[in-house]
Amino acid sequence: KKFIAFQQYVIGLHKGHDYLLSQMENADETPAQKSVIIKTLGNEKMCITVMLAVLADGIKLPPYVILKRKTMLKDQLPTGIIVRCQNQGWMSTDLMKDWLNIIWNRRPGVLVCKRRVLVLGTFKGYLTLAMKNILGEMNAALAAVPGGMS
Repeated sequence: KKFIAFQQYVIGLHKGHDYLLSQMENADETPAQKSVIIKTLGNEKMCITVMLAVLADGIKLPPYVILKRKTMLKDQLPTGIIVRCQNQGWMSTDLMKDWLNIIWNRRPGVLVCKRRVLVLGTFKGYLTLAMKNILGEMNAALAAVPGGMS
């Protein structure tokens, strides 16, 4: 029932504001469940979080990978992904601001001067007044997925 209400809310946003599908995005971060071996000074297992995003028209945005470490790897990283480091290995408010600038603000169609909507999970770092203000400055509305449904 919560899912249907949220789905109707997002559909209402789309119809009420005449959003282009290219200006509607769903994004969420997820911890990587599988161990990934990355060659550094030796082989080590790292915990990572990945922020994945897709536009309503089906375009996938570059993955935003957060490594659990203090400093960036010196090795060449794969192209097509954005990599950041954070002590706990998860999304923070500062990294969310970085994601908005590096991924959200550079996506296809961003120069279209129309309002857009970003659908995010309920991570408290997304729902701060500062984050809502940043999105407002980007001419974007925030739709938060109700808890337990992302």
